[in-house]
Amino acid sequence: MKKHILLGGMLLCAAAFTSCNEDFKDWADPQSNPQGDPAAAYGITVAPGSQANVVMDNATEMSQIIAVSADQPEVSFIVLKNVTISDKKLPYTYENNIISVKSEQLDSLVEAVTLDRSATPHTVAVKAEWSAVLATGEAVPFESETEITLTPYSSTPEIDPNGYVMLGNWQDWNRSNPTRMEEVEPGVYQVLVTTNTDGDSWYKFYPATPFAGGAEPDWSLLDEVALGCEKADDVTSPNLLVWFEDPRFEKIQTPVISGAGQWMVTLDMNKLSYKVEPKETRYYVVGGPQGWSTEDKTCMFYALGSNKYTYTTKWPNQWSLKVWDQDHFGDWGACWGSVVDGSTDAAGILINSNSQAFGPAESGGWYTLVIDMGAKSYEWTAIDEPTTTYTAISVIGGFNEWKDE
Repeated sequence: MKKHILLGGMLLCAAAFTSCNEDFKDWADPQSNPQGDPAAAYGITVAPGSQANVVMDNATEMSQIIAVSADQPEVSFIVLKNVTISDKKLPYTYENNIISVKSEQLDSLVEAVTLDRSATPHTVAVKAEWSAVLATGEAVPFESETEITLTPYSSTPEIDPNGYVMLGNWQDWNRSNPTRMEEVEPGVYQVLVTTNTDGDSWYKFYPATPFAGGAEPDWSLLDEVALGCEKADDVTSPNLLVWFEDPRFEKIQTPVISGAGQWMVTLDMNKLSYKVEPKETRYYVVGGPQGWSTEDKTCMFYALGSNKYTYTTKWPNQWSLKVWDQDHFGDWGACWGSVVDGSTDAAGILINSNSQAFGPAESGGWYTLVIDMGAKSYEWTAIDEPTTTYTAISVIGGFNEWKDE
């Protein structure tokens, strides 16, 4: 009678633990641990299921991706506790020792972790956590890693032979003057974008062909070739592309760049993904403080973020400087400077074509100069002369055993 009660209770527990949404913390936790590999000790095998090679063009609603079995009689049943791909949880159904998943959810997760929507096989490792429940009532934990393959939908946009452009807030969505991207490797395009607002700048990608010859294509045409993202106002980077008549998404949403600054935008049409990365360029003072040298880079501006930079010093004379960026240092034709030759205005506009030297209002005074390379402007602020002086300022740390000498 006692044996019947024990077996009946175990069968009820087994039925209760076929759901994927529970976190088993009680009886399924280990009571004892055999030496060595617990799965091998009890003849447990975890293998790809009958549908471990999922092709989305002909996939069924559910795909059986992993099967588990045990050939030792002391194993009463096996409980599944968790399933992940690249540490991201995968919703599942576990029944009759088979892990099944919704094909659409599997496709979504695999594309997200690989950042690849191309119609090519994506092989990923599926990790699972289990417990083998013995006839004694003990639960033996073990883990598995199984490779499966998923091929996304084949209906993807073809690469435009003329390349790609962007339209966005920074250029007022002007169809007659799109931001053109440069092909840096086959199928991969880049452009440096400058945003001038601390808020959001919306944008989309477009094939360049409709803009050939300076054309201003109709929005109705552009809507059918636009490339965007899944969620509206998404700042996620890197991110996956969404296109017209996308087999996974009903609508193309508009991504955003948040904040002012310079941003390197990369569009990968091979994997159908994109990324936006801030580009904090280094800027240098060239002029009185460093002797107008084309080699001396000692006077580098301090980056404040949002494409703003600052430099504080005692300026030797009024007509004292221009600005070079890191990519054009030494090129006098690419200096940033004032519109007016010898300007000592408290604020002004920066230009890098036929630019002129400028300086603070007071010769020999202490000033902080802030340049805003998004707005292309500068501003001087007079400060009190520092009362503390230092003979040297050094960095110390583990690399020099925190020595103060």
